[in-house]
Amino acid sequence: MRSPGAWLLIAVLLLPAMVRAWGPHGPITQAALDRLNRDDRLMKQLGVYGPRLTNYCWLADYRRVPYAGPDEEFYAEDYLLFPGVATHIDHLCPEVRKTYRPYMVRALQALRTENAANAARWVGSLLHFIEDTGSPPHAAEIGGPAHSKMENWVDGTLIAIPGYTPHSLGAPDEDALAGLERRMTGLIAFSKVRAEKLRPLVEATNRAAAEPIVLESALETSRVVTDVLHTLGHLITLPNTNTAGLRGVVRIAAGLGMENYPAKVVVLGTTYSTLADTNGAYEFRNLPAGIVELRAWRGGTTVTRKTTLRLNQTVSCDLIATNPQQNLVRNPEFSIRWLEEPALDCWYPVKTGWEGEIIPLKTGQQYKVKVDFRAESDATVAIVWTQQLPHTLSPYTALPKIEPKPLTRTNDMLVFTATEKMSLMQLTLRTKHRPEQVCERIQLIPGDGGQVPR
Repeated sequence: MRSPGAWLLIAVLLLPAMVRAWGPHGPITQAALDRLNRDDRLMKQLGVYGPRLTNYCWLADYRRVPYAGPDEEFYAEDYLLFPGVATHIDHLCPEVRKTYRPYMVRALQALRTENAANAARWVGSLLHFIEDTGSPPHAAEIGGPAHSKMENWVDGTLIAIPGYTPHSLGAPDEDALAGLERRMTGLIAFSKVRAEKLRPLVEATNRAAAEPIVLESALETSRVVTDVLHTLGHLITLPNTNTAGLRGVVRIAAGLGMENYPAKVVVLGTTYSTLADTNGAYEFRNLPAGIVELRAWRGGTTVTRKTTLRLNQTVSCDLIATNPQQNLVRNPEFSIRWLEEPALDCWYPVKTGWEGEIIPLKTGQQYKVKVDFRAESDATVAIVWTQQLPHTLSPYTALPKIEPKPLTRTNDMLVFTATEKMSLMQLTLRTKHRPEQVCERIQLIPGDGGQVPR
């Protein structure tokens, strides 16, 4: 029999607001792109996705938040967390220094094994950490009210580095990684000096005097980004190329409102992952030969299959769901284990338990939340809604206060209709235990009043 403490807690609250954005990410990236010549190998490989780096350089600020571009939608988390980096790392010094090596390695892996769209997004995540490091308050570890002014009192139209010649950080990979860390040490020192100059000007609200100093850090950051992009281009070719390829199609029906969110495909026990395209097609290049176990997921459905990769061959392996679920919650049974323990794919440990990803809802659509608690569970499930964020390059938007709306709750099921003020939703499992110990499954299903499947 279930404990009385196991029930749905309906909370009409604000999702956590994100703060402290280094304003000129886009202009810093564009200034670097302007310094790469037309024959640059990186830009040739990325093709139409190269210019999108000015958008993708924001990805690391989209923690748990759906990313919506003009013609693409996906979870930024799929380009932020992976085996080796299973939890988010702070973007301020000294913590941000932990990001350079793993994200450079992962960006190179994507350039060597994935398509242009996926590679560009991984490069964008790397650029975000590099660019945040150049922000004066990030480099000098300054928080509080002064932080935002120190990194946003700058005219982005002035960020340009004409005449700058890109420099290689080194080759092969290990030399480049060491070169990146040295270059970042120099950037931190450069921006810390500017932060100290800025402090009295910010305290005096002297923006006119502060802006040229912030601009100095932005320009130096653009030079570093130029060097990083130039180096990535020279390192794309593998030192010892493996020629085993893998391609296929993922056939998992999308839930309502999630039609443009592609399936994720991972090679279990490795850091290899990719997102399929809008038609479900996926592809890897340059994988080591041998037996691999693939797992794909989309919404609440997961498909697993083994195949054998052979050198000088490209193997086809389709991943087809035989019993797709309408569930919009990714990893609803807490069974996906690509990230290392104690991390859990698509769920995030917090003081009160485990938070799920933020799910977009369709205005006017009815939904059902169904929770299957385990016997003697200590858990409750909190549900939070907020207004849809407008599409901007930066997600740092003030969220409006949400007014309560009457809802129907029967035992462990909630039925509600989404309004404009309920366009984003997050589920939180409040418990002192691991999610799988207290809950069998969480479902969010678009419906018309019928029965929620068990």
